[in-house]
Amino acid sequence: MSMEDVLDKLKSCGIKLTPQRQEVVRVFLEDNKHFSAEEVLKKVQQTFSSVSFDTIYRTLNLFKDLGIIIEVDFFDGCRRFEMNDENNHHHHLVCLKCGKAKEVHHCPAECIHNILKQNPGFKVSGHTFSIFGYCPNCQ
Repeated sequence: MSMEDVLDKLKSCGIKLTPQRQEVVRVFLEDNKHFSAEEVLKKVQQTFSSVSFDTIYRTLNLFKDLGIIIEVDFFDGCRRFEMNDENNHHHHLVCLKCGKAKEVHHCPAECIHNILKQNPGFKVSGHTFSIFGYCPNCQ
């Protein structure tokens, strides 16, 4: 997803394109990684020093509701977000010691398909897949 794609989506939904919202998009596009709300706040404050945590938090939830970003849960008590890039669909290997996450570009789609065959009528709106363990540095 490009900056233009995101801005077009916001415009089409009638969302005001504030400079702070545009900066949040830039943060995600510049560093394609998983950010906590606090990390996004620190990065945005480098450009807009007076931006509040509430503004960032509301923006992240708005972007999540619009499907621009997705929330990823590494089960460490910290909510993280990343761009919802349908062209770069991936899952994660997560180290339980250092917390680093590595993207895995294999999707268990066949498993999901089999589960859905056993549960007719269930409509999937998304999925996540994470494998937890210890990276080579933490073993």
